[in-house]
Amino acid sequence: MANRIIGAIPYSLGLRLKNPSEKDSEKEIVAFRQERETIDLDLLAKHIKEHGSSFSKGTIYGVLQDAVECIVECLQGGYGVNLNGLGKFGVTLKCSGADMDEEFSAANITGVRVTFNPDSEMVNQLNTNAEFEYVATRAAQMQAKKDEKARVAAGETTQDITPSGGNSGGSGSGDPGDVTP
Repeated sequence: MANRIIGAIPYSLGLRLKNPSEKDSEKEIVAFRQERETIDLDLLAKHIKEHGSSFSKGTIYGVLQDAVECIVECLQGGYGVNLNGLGKFGVTLKCSGADMDEEFSAANITGVRVTFNPDSEMVNQLNTNAEFEYVATRAAQMQAKKDEKARVAAGETTQDITPSGGNSGGSGSGDPGDVTP
């Protein structure tokens, strides 16, 4: 990872129903984001350090890890956690229902879901500054990798399988198939 992560949001094209509630509705071509990779706490700490922080990568990592633990503790205590500029974490409850108040108890609660509402300014910055880069779909990338393995197994020379628009290198969201622009 370079000093600054510079690039565009990778996307591929796929088909989607124009009206998802009608299974026979017409389809349209839409963009689906592709994720390059997932940045974990260790890489995030390194990236923050590379932005010129006077703290060591280890110190930054420790603070981030402590923040995660404290956020969990706060959520378990019934608090929402707002990280200014990032967004607000909260929880909702998973439970089975009851017919009457008297029949409901904490035993009906089966778990929690963590909610996250991004800060509106962060979303605005993303929308204002985002650039986009066309890449092959995950299905096309996987097929290219299979084809490459078959060529190698057959003793043929290898070739670059990176699409001309860049490399997505990871999973994306809702990749329904390959549609070339």
